[in-house]
Amino acid sequence: MTSDLPRVSVALCVFNGARWLPAQLDSVLAQEGVDLEVVALDDFSSDDSLQVLREYARRDPRIRVYENDQNLGHLKSFETCMGLCTAPLIAPCDQDDVWHPRKLAALVEAMGEADLAYCDSEFVDGEGRPLGRTVSQDIGPMLAGRDALWFAFRNTASGHAMLLRRSVFDTALPFPSILYHDWWLALRAAAGHGVVYLDDPLVRFRRHDMAASPMGKGLGGMHRKRSPWRNRKWLAQWLYVFEQLMNVDWFPRRVAVDWHAAIRAGESGRIWPLWRVAWRYRASIPPHEGARWVAALRFWLKYANKVRRARRERAFEGPLFK
Repeated sequence: MTSDLPRVSVALCVFNGARWLPAQLDSVLAQEGVDLEVVALDDFSSDDSLQVLREYARRDPRIRVYENDQNLGHLKSFETCMGLCTAPLIAPCDQDDVWHPRKLAALVEAMGEADLAYCDSEFVDGEGRPLGRTVSQDIGPMLAGRDALWFAFRNTASGHAMLLRRSVFDTALPFPSILYHDWWLALRAAAGHGVVYLDDPLVRFRRHDMAASPMGKGLGGMHRKRSPWRNRKWLAQWLYVFEQLMNVDWFPRRVAVDWHAAIRAGESGRIWPLWRVAWRYRASIPPHEGARWVAALRFWLKYANKVRRARRERAFEGPLFK
């Protein structure tokens, strides 16, 4: 019998997550109001993750389990796992969170005609204890709408909290080799039918030393080092994003080229090209409220300060997005 409920594929990527998997799987399988499939991909774990997945699959036919024959890493694993999904809607899933029973149904309802919807999340520690803060309080204001340039400057749509159309995933391929997959998908959705934000913490987002995302790692006594080349890294990240956008057909190439050239000038210490670009695209630069000339000026002053500090830092080393 065919279900009238919206079909959703959960793309669960796993690496050495046996400790947290049962709680996450239980919460995913308890989702209400959707026709669910769970596509689980183990990224060559050395713990009991694969055994946990197989045991759950034996008990619930909605789960399909796959395994990598070598460790592919977070980004490539999600690209592979999402490609194995069969439903028209896909929900990326981390191994160590806990979902509210109505998370997927609420995102389906909120999405409407948009290409992507995402919700807020509540930070919890490794044992699941609330840390008294949400993602929106940590990184807000949260972005929504159909201006992809907003999402080029910063991303607030986390993969663990999002639901997207399969068509967004298909047209976003291939993922850039080092950019966060959720950032890239949010960019693609904003360039299409848009992004919707649901202001409701429907995920308990676990923070611990093994967590892949850096968000919230300053909470609960966890120490997050301050990078000695943070300004150089900020410029390099931004340059990389626009470099990727120059090579796709769904983002305005002229916009990407203008910003890429201005940031490249900043790396060599020249700040005036960025003022010209900031003024030209002032309707789309943060902050997104208030007079646009004020936003352009504030943005440029922040950029100029970053450039000045970067010139005093040593050459950037290490992973670009971490």
